[in-house]
Amino acid sequence: MKVLITGSDGGLGKFLCEELGKKNDVFKFNRSSNYQDIKDKYFDLIIHCAARIQHCNWDNVDYSFLNDNIFLTKKISSINHKKFIYISSIDQNQDTPYGISKRISEKIISSQKSEFCIIRPSGLIGKGMKENTFLKIVKDLPIALTSDSILDFTLYEDVLKVIEDNINGVINLTSNESITVGNIVKILKRENVSFGNIKFKINFVESDFDTKRSSREKILYIEEELL
Repeated sequence: MKVLITGSDGGLGKFLCEELGKKNDVFKFNRSSNYQDIKDKYFDLIIHCAARIQHCNWDNVDYSFLNDNIFLTKKISSINHKKFIYISSIDQNQDTPYGISKRISEKIISSQKSEFCIIRPSGLIGKGMKENTFLKIVKDLPIALTSDSILDFTLYEDVLKVIEDNINGVINLTSNESITVGNIVKILKRENVSFGNIKFKINFVESDFDTKRSSREKILYIEEELL
């Protein structure tokens, strides 16, 4: 298959390029790519991972945020294709700039006549991911969140499994088991992590897909991958 993957220099995008590239003809698209080079091509599958994930507030929403999260989705979806997979977020139901941008993008994709799959992961983790709270804990570094903050994780491998199973429609992809930051530190047996004063609770939803691993199992598995 001819597969286009956007956000190919990000953690998930890079992982999917490596895995799907073993059996498919993969085209990579990132910030240094030129849309004009791909707009007239045909792809059997487009996987749209690219997004600006910074959770800005209404006071600092700018054109670049809209361009990276909504306008780019519109442009990429206009490329001739058989199936479109959009990496959304469980935050799509939140009335934040990020959540609303995901909802609008989902509507763009679901209104198409082609096959589509909208994947709504929780916190994405995997080898090559950019620094976040989980990675800081693995590195035994201070974090900004309180110990009772609640997280949930989706492995890069979970996303790949949904893609390989050729599922269509909208898929919530979570662990079905949230976990506190304090418990993550205990499970990983980190001694130097200090907690901050920002309390966070993930927007938890039940998973539509059995990922076979609990949050505890996922963080232990990824710890081995990262070290």
